[in-house]
Amino acid sequence: MSNKLLLFLMIMAMIAWGETWVSAKILNSYLPSSELVFWRFLFTAIGLLPLVFYFKDKVDLKLAFISGILLFFYNLFFFLGTKYGLASIGGVLVTTLNPIVTFILIALLYRKKLKKIEIFGLILGFLGSFLILGFWKFGSEIFNKGNIFYILASFTWPILTIVSSKNRSNAITFSFFMFVFTSLISLIFLGFKVHNIFKLDFKFWLNMFLLSFYATSFATTIYFLGVKRLGSKIASAFFFLVPVSAIVFSTVFLKEKITLNLVIGGILSIMAVYLINRK
Repeated sequence: MSNKLLLFLMIMAMIAWGETWVSAKILNSYLPSSELVFWRFLFTAIGLLPLVFYFKDKVDLKLAFISGILLFFYNLFFFLGTKYGLASIGGVLVTTLNPIVTFILIALLYRKKLKKIEIFGLILGFLGSFLILGFWKFGSEIFNKGNIFYILASFTWPILTIVSSKNRSNAITFSFFMFVFTSLISLIFLGFKVHNIFKLDFKFWLNMFLLSFYATSFATTIYFLGVKRLGSKIASAFFFLVPVSAIVFSTVFLKEKITLNLVIGGILSIMAVYLINRK
């Protein structure tokens, strides 16, 4: 796969992740957050199974297990955040903090100085995301229960990004085992008790499909392939595209209004991705 194709697929993956905030908000009305994590990654693993048999690659199970634990907690915070908070806030707040925290952790761990263009790109992304959010409108609600879970998610994903970048096996095989471990951890967390989801309606299945197969089987695998091929810093920079798609989907499905600050903020976020990846 060429780098140009990989960059295109990374963009498609970020659009998929932008949609997840809407689907998660809808799915929270059906099942508890921890159970949604279980079903999401069970279906995701099933979706990847044919590819795993095709590649037949070995994988570091210890690394996949550790990544699975981190992925479980990230998704638990993700679902709890959308349950108690606004989808649009999560789509901006989490995806803005993720690359910033990742850059900082990498700089600390590897004692690397960020280039001026990277710092400038992060600043643009930070400002753009807060413009999209309309921070000044929410006041004390920024610190509500939902947003606390969003902040926890924002500090979990960068650790997962750095840990998973150590993977040297096929990205799809690694993702499969990571998803299996995440699903098993969720099942243990639930005490092996789940609901009969086959009685639920089409709306549930549509959003579960989008969340499991498009946003996870496809998008997450592409993301971890990007981490392996491009490095965790550059891969994380693509997160700035998620707030834009999250706002668009929230507008369409949750009837939120598009304002000037959303448009300007989206442009700044895309500029940030370009500056960080301009090499």
